[in-house]
Amino acid sequence: MEYDVIVCGGGIAGVSAALAAARNGANTLLIEREYALGGLATLGLVCVYLPLCDGRGTKMSSGISEELLKLSLKYGPGKIPDAWTDDSSTADERAKERYMLTFNPASFVLSAEEELLNNNVKILYGAQISEVGRKDGKLSSVFIETKTGRKEIPGKTFVDATGDADICFFAGEQTVECNNNRRTGWYFSYDDKKIELHQNADPLYTDIPTGSRIYSGIDTDDISQSCIDGRAMIKADIMKKRKTNPSIYPLIIPSFHGLRMTRRLKSEHFFSTDSEGVYFDDTIGMIGNWKTSGERYTISLKVIEGVANDNLYAAGRCVSADEDGQDLTRVIPSCAVTGEAAGTIAAYQSQHGEKPSAEKLRRILNDNGVLLDRNIFYQKDKTAEN
Repeated sequence: MEYDVIVCGGGIAGVSAALAAARNGANTLLIEREYALGGLATLGLVCVYLPLCDGRGTKMSSGISEELLKLSLKYGPGKIPDAWTDDSSTADERAKERYMLTFNPASFVLSAEEELLNNNVKILYGAQISEVGRKDGKLSSVFIETKTGRKEIPGKTFVDATGDADICFFAGEQTVECNNNRRTGWYFSYDDKKIELHQNADPLYTDIPTGSRIYSGIDTDDISQSCIDGRAMIKADIMKKRKTNPSIYPLIIPSFHGLRMTRRLKSEHFFSTDSEGVYFDDTIGMIGNWKTSGERYTISLKVIEGVANDNLYAAGRCVSADEDGQDLTRVIPSCAVTGEAAGTIAAYQSQHGEKPSAEKLRRILNDNGVLLDRNIFYQKDKTAEN
C-alpha cells in the first residue's frame, strides 16, 4: 500500500506532522522505533512544555503546538497559568508568567496516541528505518526492519521527524552532526509521601564536570554509553538523597536516551538566532525563546525543505539550523510548529502533485489556527533565512 504521507519518528514533531497531514486529507502513516509516542518529552521524561509565548505577554505559537500543550493534561495533572486561560487578561498580566507547564509523561503518551488514532493515522511501532528508496530526485519508499524481516513501504511524500535526520542522511541530503551532547538523568522519585521530578544534567553552556564527558548522537557506542552514564547519574543522586531521606527511591527512569542534538539537515538556508525580529516572506510558524524574554522569531519554509529530494521535509530537531538556532528548534513548541508545517505541505503535495506557493501554504496554516502575525515583527518580508 502506498501512503500519501509517511512520517518517520513519533516524537512531538512526528505527532504534529502526522496530525496535520491526516487533518488535511492525507492517508498518513507514522513509523516509530519505540513502543510509545513522545520521544524525549515522554520516554525521556523531559516533561516540561516550554513556553508558547515571548515572555512579554504575546502568544507566539498556536495551532497544534497549543493543542498538544492542552492535550498533555487530558489524562493527568498539570496547570496552564491562569492569565493564559482568561481571554480578558492583559499582556502585562500574561507577562508575569510564561505560557508553559509541566505534564505527566504517561498521560501524554495516552492522549497523543488517542488523538492520532481518532484522526485515522496508521501507527507502526517497533519499526526501525534502515534505508530509503529514491527515484527521479524524490523519495519513493522507506525500508523498515521488523520482527519478520525487512519491509518496503512506498509513499508520495515524507517527513523526517526522527530527531536524528536519519531519512535526510539515507536520502543523500547534506547533514550536520553534533558531537557535544551532555550527560542527563531526569527521573521521578517517591519517598512514601510525594512524587518528585529531578532534572539532573551536566551543564549545557559551560564546561562539563571533571570525570564526565560528551557524546555523539549518531555513534552507537556513544549513544549506549550516554544511557549507561545517565543511569549512573540517577543512582548517584538517589544514594546522595538517601543519606537524609532513607525512604526515597527511583519511581520512573527514562526509557529513552537524553541526547539533545544529534544530526540535522544542512542546506543553504538555516534557522539562526541572528534572525530575531525578522518576518520572512515564506514564514510557516512563529516561536519565542525559552531561555530569555522578549525575543520573537519566524521560521522559513526553506529550512524544512529537502534539497536533494523534492518530496522530503524535515521537522523538529532535523530542520536546517546553526548550533544556536537548533537550541530553539529542538524544544517541544518549535517541534510542534515545524511538524505541523511539514505535515501540511506534505499532504498538499501528495494530493495535488505539486507544492503550494508560500502564500497558499500560509493561508492553509492560518486557517488551521497557526499564528503568522507579521505585525509584531520589526523587520518584515525578508526573502530567505541567512
